[in-house]
Order: sequence, then C-alpha cells, then structure tokens
Amino acid sequence: MSQNQKYKISNIVTENYEPFMIGDKQAGEVHWLGTTNSDGQATYSGLWRCEPMKFDYEFPGDEYIHVLAGSLLIETSAGNNYELNKGDIVCFDKGIKSVWTITSSFKKFFVIDNC
Repeated sequence: MSQNQKYKISNIVTENYEPFMIGDKQAGEVHWLGTTNSDGQATYSGLWRCEPMKFDYEFPGDEYIHVLAGSLLIETSAGNNYELNKGDIVCFDKGIKSVWTITSSFKKFFVIDNC
C-alpha cells in the first residue's frame, strides 16, 4: 500500500453499536465502518446484529451480505424466499421490497452501494 492510499480500521466492541431504525421501529443494532466511498458518494458498510424479530425492509441500494452468525428468512414481494445462514454470501438489488424474519441471533457484514 503506498503512502497516498487511505484505509479504515475499526475494532468492534459492544459500546460501538447504535440502534438501527427503520422509520420509527428499531430493527437491531449497527456498527458503521463507513458511509461514503473514496469519491464521497454514499456507500454504507459495517456490521449489523439483531435478535429474533420480523420487519419490512426495502433495499436502499445494492446490498452485499456476508452472514457471520445466525439465521434469517427473507421473503420478497416478488414471492421469492431466501434462507440465509452462517457463511452465506448474497447480493440483493436496490429497491427490492421484503420481509425479514430473524429466526436466531443474527449478525452480518454488509456493504450497500448505488444508493
């Protein structure tokens, strides 16, 4: 890595998480790694965790997910169902409307681009 290149590093501890809100409802907690890319455009990345619950979610951008722990069922408005478990890696396109059902304590690393 040259001296001109920049990087971000984060150490995850419980105190670094904040509530993740969808409208007026809390849906888990998030730890932000970043909210912009090197060009200053909106690109969100971080860790998200949630205990079992169910909520509506519209993907705000192309979302890349790596499941670190737990299980999640995503049901899309198009009628497709996706069960995600530890180790799975998946991408969903911007604008997909879905219902998320967290079936066991869930944690993911995510990147949301094209917001």
